[in-house]
Amino acid sequence: MAMPTETYECISISDLQFDRIPITMFSSTGYKYTRWVEIGMPKIPEKIKDCIFFLYKSEKDAIQGKKSGGSGFLIGVQSDKYPEYSQYNYICGVSNCHVVKNRKYSVIRLNKLDGSIEIIPFSPDDWISFPKDHLVDIVISPQINISQGVHKASFIHTSLFATEEILNICEIGIGDNIFMIGRFMDYDGGRNINEPSTRFGNVSVMPIKIKQETGYKNGQSYIMDIHSRTGYSGSPVFVYRTIVDNIDEWYKVGKKNHTYHKNQFLYLIGIHWGQFPEEWETNTGPFRGITKGMSGMTLVIPAQLILDLLNSPPIKDHRDKWDMNLQEHFKRNGYPPVAESATYPSNQENPQHKEDFNSLLAVAVKKKQPVDET
Repeated sequence: MAMPTETYECISISDLQFDRIPITMFSSTGYKYTRWVEIGMPKIPEKIKDCIFFLYKSEKDAIQGKKSGGSGFLIGVQSDKYPEYSQYNYICGVSNCHVVKNRKYSVIRLNKLDGSIEIIPFSPDDWISFPKDHLVDIVISPQINISQGVHKASFIHTSLFATEEILNICEIGIGDNIFMIGRFMDYDGGRNINEPSTRFGNVSVMPIKIKQETGYKNGQSYIMDIHSRTGYSGSPVFVYRTIVDNIDEWYKVGKKNHTYHKNQFLYLIGIHWGQFPEEWETNTGPFRGITKGMSGMTLVIPAQLILDLLNSPPIKDHRDKWDMNLQEHFKRNGYPPVAESATYPSNQENPQHKEDFNSLLAVAVKKKQPVDET
């Protein structure tokens, strides 16, 4: 197992770029003041796109940029043994079981800083999935070594996962804004570079049981009002909210100060795995009859299930070995300074400035941090 390296490029809400408008706010004693708050659809910077990788059947296909395969993304996990050293993260890859195991698209292609590509020729057996009787459509590649000086890569820290607790605290639900980043097969960069594309939409239905591509009948999936197509399987789906997006909250309390972690956030809500089919009836011409195609309703497995697989014994064993390597690294090279600690704001806390929130979130991230359409 390779030597652990320091990795810093994790994603947070401060990476999104919004338009801003002035609104009237109130101090604790009722004093009025003006703040510029973020609204609307964000511009997605390169850093967030850099967590995406593309999947191919072979090293040759990856080099040639063959137009088949799927998407995946990098996630980072804090050391179990040394959580205080936030600059060290265990990095692994996530995609769909039907992409990697069923269709054999297991070879990873990453972008490099020099404009070239890095091929990691994993086989389908190198990826870990749930047991066959509980085969949620997720697979994880146990460890991917990325280097700041070599790879044009970032990762999603597990502290930014929309867990069941986060869903409840932030009241995430129908109508919340989402965006998805993955592989648009008609323009994915070709043989020279990965060029992910972004699609936007909203939460339509909270998780319900939908039979997944793996055959798992009890699989939980969101239904998202977001267009997708071939190649996006395995893409990360993010949910975000600005301070003025929460219509329900504003209706109840008016223009008052709000707790930022509830009304301004960015989380990974899940992984895209498929799309509902749609049928059209054609009454004239040579194609008369029923035609099937993809609808605008996309299926997304909750992020909580990625965490469940990440904490399963096979992958936990890999992380334990990585921790042992980290321990040996520290013994040879000395223990680094301990990072400043921080926690997320509680329901009662109310930072007065966006900058305070972003700094808290950034430190917290570092501290913890159905139609097949492959």
